[in-house]
Amino acid sequence: MKKIITLLVISMVIGAAQGANPTEIRTMLMNAGLTAPIQHITPSPIKTLSQVTLLGQEPLLISDDLQYIILGNIETNPSKILNTDHHISTGKAGTPISQDHKKALLSNMTALTKIDKNAAFYHTNVKGVLWGIAEGTPPFLVSADGRHLINGEISVIKDGQFLGLDQAFETAKNRHVLSQLDEQTLAIYPAKGQEKAILYVVTDINCPYCRIFHDKIHDLNNKGVTIKAIGYPVYDESHLPMQQIWCQADPTKRALLLSAAMKGIYTVNDACQGNDSPIAHNQTVAHALAIIATPSILNEQGEFFEGDFIKSNDELLSFLHLK
Repeated sequence: MKKIITLLVISMVIGAAQGANPTEIRTMLMNAGLTAPIQHITPSPIKTLSQVTLLGQEPLLISDDLQYIILGNIETNPSKILNTDHHISTGKAGTPISQDHKKALLSNMTALTKIDKNAAFYHTNVKGVLWGIAEGTPPFLVSADGRHLINGEISVIKDGQFLGLDQAFETAKNRHVLSQLDEQTLAIYPAKGQEKAILYVVTDINCPYCRIFHDKIHDLNNKGVTIKAIGYPVYDESHLPMQQIWCQADPTKRALLLSAAMKGIYTVNDACQGNDSPIAHNQTVAHALAIIATPSILNEQGEFFEGDFIKSNDELLSFLHLK
């Protein structure tokens, strides 16, 4: 994303220009401070995007309304295309595509072996472009018909300023993901007295920073914050004991077992058979949060906490507007 910032020093108000032509795009970029020479401006294989070929740089993809930019290449999906765009659904940015659309999309992505029924696809603010993620893959962009993939991220230009990644999409998507979690299979630490805020934490019992955060839960509860823990084992040695913890059907007992495991005390649940446990559903749902590391901490609005909780809870409380 730093590349885009160096390319664009936005100094003019950019108005919507649905169906923008090459002259409009060139004028906008030049007035905005683009320094790399423009070689070509052509329609892209995705009809809602134009491609700007730059000398010595990756191409820019620009939405027809001139509000969104992607720095990256469009690649052809190597799969055999079986379904066409009559299955394509429409929806607000941050909402998932319809089940019919997903079924058709997956049938067009059979050569991409990591993308299966557990993959998640969401509408973005660029018409005809979806955000996707699958287990074991980073997030990716794909055309709504599945014919093309983009190795980039969507950034925003508004009122003459480059605003960085499309955070409105990210938070809307995250809110939807949180709403799809099975509350009965979270480990919940309720606020003491009046509940003033809720924090979600994606956690692993062998993650050192998860343990540090867990030690702070009691203080946060006393300040009116409910903590909802999403079991998300990332360490190999965490999978079996966390499955055992989540096999405990009583949420209160599950929370106690999780707290004990954070201190290295594990309890075997004989009722837990094989690798199946209630942790699996929420783990699959949480993939769409695009977790980079644990603990990942979010508020109810779908915003990630990016501050420091190691020394104190002050920044967490400020994040929740409680300080």
